[in-house]
Amino acid sequence: MAKKKISCMEVQKNIPAFIENDLDSKETLEFVDHVRHCDTCMEELSVEFLVLVGIKRLDSASAFNLNQELDDLIDYNEQRARQKRQTSFFIFIGALLAAIIGGYFLSGIFRK
Repeated sequence: MAKKKISCMEVQKNIPAFIENDLDSKETLEFVDHVRHCDTCMEELSVEFLVLVGIKRLDSASAFNLNQELDDLIDYNEQRARQKRQTSFFIFIGALLAAIIGGYFLSGIFRK
């Protein structure tokens, strides 16, 4: 079954949520994969990041590099989403094994 690709419209609608870390793991991974391969959406993300984050920073006197911060945000969100998915997978496998082992022991109890 082919994996459904997220559209440019969906990505652009989700830019504020991505910047605020409000997307779930699946949405984050789809978003990151899309913007890494779509120059138009990456440009839109850069502009919105500049507006949303850059304006907040104008009040501070410290120097900042918004391009680097955006790259760091993309990398961080991708890594965090992958870790969440991996943790969920291991929890699922653990629960499955517990159910199988529990079922085995319970079936032995009821045979006697």
